[in-house]
Amino acid sequence: MYARFFTFKAGPDRRPDVEALADQVFEFVKSQHGFISIHFVINEDQTEFGSFSLWESRDDAVAAGESIRSEIGGTLQDLVSEAPSVEVYEVYKPG
Repeated sequence: MYARFFTFKAGPDRRPDVEALADQVFEFVKSQHGFISIHFVINEDQTEFGSFSLWESRDDAVAAGESIRSEIGGTLQDLVSEAPSVEVYEVYKPG
């Protein structure tokens, strides 16, 4: 299993727009190959937003990122105050 951690910065006044985008992303990614789950995160001062998603394989996580970028790239570009960050991690489950 692999995790995709995506973060970006935007002003706190953009939270309603970010939440609407998160709803759109959820509807889109749940049909992507290898999708397991997704959670959206917001830091305390509401200036950093992100998503943490789980995928069956690294290839699924990477392909999903490309698909998401195609789906919402323009909308995201209008929200961010600096370039987003994306990391893909292997998930270790004890036991």
